[in-house]
Amino acid sequence: MLSALLRDAVRADPAKIAIVCGEERIRYDELADRVRRCAFGLRSLGVGPGDCVAAVLHNCSEFVIAFLASAALRAIFLPLNPQYTKAELRRFITDGQPRVIVAGGASLAICQTLDMEPAVPIVAVGGDPPGTVPFRELSGPADDTIGAASFMGRALYLYTSGSTDTYKRVCCTQENLYFEARNFIETMQLGADDTILCTIPLFHSYGIGNCLLDALYLGATLVILDQASAEDAPFVNQCGKVAELIRRESVRCYPGVPYQFGVLAGLPESFPIDFSTIRLCISSADVLPRRTYERFLGRFGQPIRSLYGSTEAGSIAIDTTPKETIQFGSLGFPLRNVAIEIRDVDGWVLGPGQEGEIRVKSPTLPPAGYDNRPALTAEVFSGGSYRTGDVGMLDREGRLILTGRKQSFVDIAGYKVDIAEVEEVLHECPGVREAVALGVTIANIGTLIKAVVVARAGWREAEIRAFCRERLAFVKVPRLIELRDTLPRGPTGKVLKHELSDVERYLDGIRDSDSLKLVSQLTRALPDRRRRLLHSLVQAQAAAVLGLQPNEIPGDQGFTELGMDSFASIELRARLEYLLECEFPETMTFDYPTVAAMVEFLLRRSVASDSELSMARRS
Repeated sequence: MLSALLRDAVRADPAKIAIVCGEERIRYDELADRVRRCAFGLRSLGVGPGDCVAAVLHNCSEFVIAFLASAALRAIFLPLNPQYTKAELRRFITDGQPRVIVAGGASLAICQTLDMEPAVPIVAVGGDPPGTVPFRELSGPADDTIGAASFMGRALYLYTSGSTDTYKRVCCTQENLYFEARNFIETMQLGADDTILCTIPLFHSYGIGNCLLDALYLGATLVILDQASAEDAPFVNQCGKVAELIRRESVRCYPGVPYQFGVLAGLPESFPIDFSTIRLCISSADVLPRRTYERFLGRFGQPIRSLYGSTEAGSIAIDTTPKETIQFGSLGFPLRNVAIEIRDVDGWVLGPGQEGEIRVKSPTLPPAGYDNRPALTAEVFSGGSYRTGDVGMLDREGRLILTGRKQSFVDIAGYKVDIAEVEEVLHECPGVREAVALGVTIANIGTLIKAVVVARAGWREAEIRAFCRERLAFVKVPRLIELRDTLPRGPTGKVLKHELSDVERYLDGIRDSDSLKLVSQLTRALPDRRRRLLHSLVQAQAAAVLGLQPNEIPGDQGFTELGMDSFASIELRARLEYLLECEFPETMTFDYPTVAAMVEFLLRRSVASDSELSMARRS
């Protein structure tokens, strides 16, 4: 079915631009040709119907081509987060058993060290290290017979969690993916001219469903935020590029996540970005904060429509009312071909205004439920519906109102982190007897992962954090580790997490004696000494965020080159705000991307403050 969508787009307008990514502008007829040639190349590496093709890639045109080529071969595509550690990649690749791995950037070198048995060919994007097949050479004759016959079967592996014991794998069929696009497009009445901007990861179900598939179904242009030059660049550092893409490509549809909308809403009024051409801003993957909604609306005059969905069920509901009447928090009506029921604990259907569990019926539901969890499948997928685990109600007109979530996910700077996964890694640490993890929110800093640990003799916080860093992506690593002799428990033995949310120890780590000493000396220091003091302060705080020593932070090296992602850049700015008792722009690390540049900015700020104080005293 996906190959048919591509053929339809080519017939409708072969010269239409299908993909914009960096300097690339790929027409639909060119995309179809590259897909056919890639499919031939994959087939020559042994990929056939039912086989798995893993992709460990940041957003790029090769991701789209590999996905569609796999679909043409009736293979199953497995997209994986390129920020995964070696242990995480091994876990998923072992489970998916791919016939071929397509990888690029830093993840390419990691994949080469996995030593899978039997050996798995690795296709390299953006390079050709020994032992790999360069993606550009993954080609052959444009065989028109590949993908010619209609196919509705298994097409895409998606995981809902990363924990060894708790991860759940669904396998979406091509029919599921077809309806994922059709349901949304028919509901929102999108057309081929509705150019879609993709700044969310394509390896995520939201990126595939509401960017890639929607553009393919429409025959529209997919504009991909290019990350090839800075794979882990924080989103805030790319706002200039986002603004240019919106203007240059006449973007009309922008699916994003709450974190991204928060960054955009916080840009200075002078920042050159214009959302007036965009007719649809969509937020999904987490609950949109009211503050973000209101700031974005006030800044750009554009309401953000919250799209309710899940990995298991795809897109479920969205507010389709005119933008002038959209209300914050409204999830609107179910999408076309989607039905929602509210049931009580006994399974009885509830009427309007009654709160219960949200259940969904949709042609997007994977036929096998969870591939690797038959017992859970019987519980969650029953009677042709999916039990979301979320709590809500329908009003008298049939609009969905979400009132609670049961999942253990927390949002960390735009990334959804499964607390169960963090706890599992903590329990794997040989120095840990007991441990729990939780999300804690600190004013001006945001939400962090805190771990409370009963440690074995001789183990300290630094060693436990190092163990986590080897096994978890950066945003999942606990920033605050508190050691205790015991964990508080209730009558049933359940850990009382609400008693563990104190963050004073974390704040004490920011305001350590050395940092406070540096700050105290700033007010009476002459400019040259003030510059040295600020340099030491910024260097120390950047090192603390990245888990490095201060002498490992060169003054002239970019923060992103040192491994600072969106989450870390937010934390660095918040730490400096906390210590210096100032409010800095959200684009701080974007505008001043090195220690030296940030010091000069802070020095100018302090000089300006001194001048204002002097004038106030004279008056």
